Amino acid sequence: MKPFIKQAFVVSGAALNIAGHGCAHGFPAVLFAQLKVDGGPVVLTDHDTSWIASVVGVMGIVGNFISPVLMTRFGRQKAHLISTVPALLGWIVFVLGNSVPAFLTARLLHGLALGLRTPLAAILVAEYTDPKYRGAFLGTFAISLGLGIFLSHLWGAYLTWKMTAIVCSMFPLISMAIISLSPESASWLVSKGRFEEAKKAFKWVRGDGHEQQEELEAMINTQKEEMAAEDKSKSAVKITVKNIFKSTLDGIKQILRIFKKKEFYKPAIIAISMLIVFEFGGAHMVAAYGNIILQAVLDKADAKDVAWQFTVIDLLRTVCAFLAIFLLKYFKRRTILFTSGTMTVLSLSSISVFVYMRKAELFEQAWILDVVPMSLMILYTLSFCLGLVPLNWVICGEVFPLAYRSLGSTLSTSFLTPSFVVSMKTAPHLYSSVGVEGAFLVYSATLTVFLMIMYVLLPETKDRTLHAIENSFKGKKYVDPEVQMTLMNKEEVVVK
Repeated sequence: MKPFIKQAFVVSGAALNIAGHGCAHGFPAVLFAQLKVDGGPVVLTDHDTSWIASVVGVMGIVGNFISPVLMTRFGRQKAHLISTVPALLGWIVFVLGNSVPAFLTARLLHGLALGLRTPLAAILVAEYTDPKYRGAFLGTFAISLGLGIFLSHLWGAYLTWKMTAIVCSMFPLISMAIISLSPESASWLVSKGRFEEAKKAFKWVRGDGHEQQEELEAMINTQKEEMAAEDKSKSAVKITVKNIFKSTLDGIKQILRIFKKKEFYKPAIIAISMLIVFEFGGAHMVAAYGNIILQAVLDKADAKDVAWQFTVIDLLRTVCAFLAIFLLKYFKRRTILFTSGTMTVLSLSSISVFVYMRKAELFEQAWILDVVPMSLMILYTLSFCLGLVPLNWVICGEVFPLAYRSLGSTLSTSFLTPSFVVSMKTAPHLYSSVGVEGAFLVYSATLTVFLMIMYVLLPETKDRTLHAIENSFKGKKYVDPEVQMTLMNKEEVVVK
């Protein structure tokens, strides 16, 4: 079996897990709509619905801090397997529960699963896959998320919310089976000094070509050097109360030293910025509040009047996720990021300006009032979903060096869940106070600030090994192989 097939098999476990989280993000819209129409078994207030929608982020923070402990102690594979358990339990609670506390419990379990998975998923792809496939594999996460949201809405249109929950529970179940059949990460085995096991795992998933052997040997040699340095520093140290305090202080000083290293704080700032752009760009707000947004933008009174438009947006999100794989394969990360970011900011701002102008009654033609706002919403969806959504997974998976990957991923993704809670809880208040058009201006300004930060700090990462990316943050020069070969060919021509 070719290494690519094996890598695709391993990644499919993470992709299905993420599709399950997509279903969890889309499920509240199904639940709220059916309970409102049926009038039971429980009546939800606006306060209830806002908490059910956003409470995922509360346990997500807890999961963010548990995940690196599980990754470091038990390995990537077992940590990934554990992350599917609360996801499955959440769907079971939805099937059995008929009260607000039950719904909140289910959402808390889904939040825990989300928090456990978020730091882990990108690391899995970065460590299991070949650099030339890494961008495409990471791009499948955006497809999975969008597909999960779309499928939960689709199933909810034809099934009861309990039956929808049962169907959605298939994602974590299938993911469990695939994860169980996958090997442990070679990078984690190397970090634990289990070099022979690492060689077997690496050969199984990546093959035994010359480039792969060089990458593995470089990883093992680096780890051996670090282990030798640690052994030297630990030798002749007696276990006493004084030494315990000293080791604790040394540990704190070590963490502070790590925070001061360029190869740590630059990737952390980049990852945090990317996650904030992802969240405030509308990754989850459109899925949860899409009806409200479309009613305001299209000037419609009833949610039924924007049903087909909402379906179009859902479909576009999924199609864009597929197309993004090809963009990630053929275009550089920075090119995609800043083109997508600029177009997203411009489209959000244009929607806002149009709504303000319409309210000022500057447009009278009916076709303008119907065609232009929907065209702008389509432009926004394309701009955001073709670049910023898939790049969120790609960049967070590529920028951290192996030595600090667990700590860095935890630190950065700990900003995702608060951003999720803040964006989801404040959105209705912004919509009611300054309108959707005012909220879009706020989001445009937020995206502009963090895109500028990434423009300054982010190096190009496409088709580069994780070791080469780490060196670029350390300030070591990177020579593009294509450019180097071009220069060598020119030199040969001159000599001839």
